[in-house]
Amino acid sequence: MCNCKEQSELIDICDDHVEFKAKLNELDAGDRLLLMSCPDCNQLWKVDNWDDYQPCYAVKISTQENWVDFDSDELIKEKMIENRGGLSGKYCMWSKCEGKQVRGETLCIEHFWKTGSRH
Repeated sequence: MCNCKEQSELIDICDDHVEFKAKLNELDAGDRLLLMSCPDCNQLWKVDNWDDYQPCYAVKISTQENWVDFDSDELIKEKMIENRGGLSGKYCMWSKCEGKQVRGETLCIEHFWKTGSRH
């Protein structure tokens, strides 16, 4: 039996990428992305293909229609903030930005995201 219902909307699959994918059926492929489904409950997943330089995520999606265009950026940003223990009380170092710094970083999440980091 699957555990899709217990999984959050976005999960980091870096440590078990192969194992995670092995439990699902591949339905389609895009650029660095896979559309997969759970054989037990039919939950659809947008899965990052392995990348040596960025974390891999799996995102629950509700439809196959336009699956490649499903925007998971906000979910990933939330995960990045969570992984670093939240936001600090300090302001972003970007000129004229009033966003709070991500803990352990000098930038707010929006400017940190623009650096290309997804960790």
